Amino acid sequence: MSGSSLSQRRLQPEVMDQPDLDAGEHHRALRALARINWLSASARILWPAIRNLCRERTAKGDATPVRVLDVATGGGDVPVRLWHKARRAHIPLEVAGCDFSSVALEHARTFATVHDAKVDFFSLDVLAAPIPKGYDVITSSLFLHHLDEQQALTVLGKLRESAGQLALVNDLARSRTGWLAAYVGSRVLTRSPMVHTDAILSVEGAFTPNEALDLARRAGWNGATVQRKFPFRYLLSWRRT
Repeated sequence: MSGSSLSQRRLQPEVMDQPDLDAGEHHRALRALARINWLSASARILWPAIRNLCRERTAKGDATPVRVLDVATGGGDVPVRLWHKARRAHIPLEVAGCDFSSVALEHARTFATVHDAKVDFFSLDVLAAPIPKGYDVITSSLFLHHLDEQQALTVLGKLRESAGQLALVNDLARSRTGWLAAYVGSRVLTRSPMVHTDAILSVEGAFTPNEALDLARRAGWNGATVQRKFPFRYLLSWRRT
């Protein structure tokens, strides 16, 4: 890799996206990604916007729980951690997650049970089907970088259409330092060769924050904002007005 190789996005097939992936290796990779999400604070990146929306509702005298759906949830660790954050803060929150992979859904349901979290998971191919309505907040973490530009526009458009009030996308920001961090960090946190490979491909295929913001605006996210987040992440936010 040279420094210039990251000046342009380079989307490549990731091992975890292969349809014939061994289920045992898939579970192992999902466990590794949960550790990476914990270290990089994926749930904490999303939480302030969700917490503030909950507080706004409570301040208006509305006791109805805010409903959150995590799209392409993978192993389910992010929605489970959001549920626990709400519980610790004594904030009413209903959380669900959806994914196309049956292996990921099985893993997510087990993760929620082990961590004593009331999070529902269901099957959804977000590229082929609409996102169910009725959710106040639609979130997605580490999914956008798997998509080509047209797919990303489609998914962002669906998030906007279905989000009752708020859409949030947390993803990798493409950079040389992020590439180096992914290379080192993936090897420190897991022995999974799949994660070692995909961590690098993910950064190379990621959008920069400005590229993500441009995509969001093209997908109809009028008034969207983007913030850089530690470490080597960004948060793309849109609120319905």
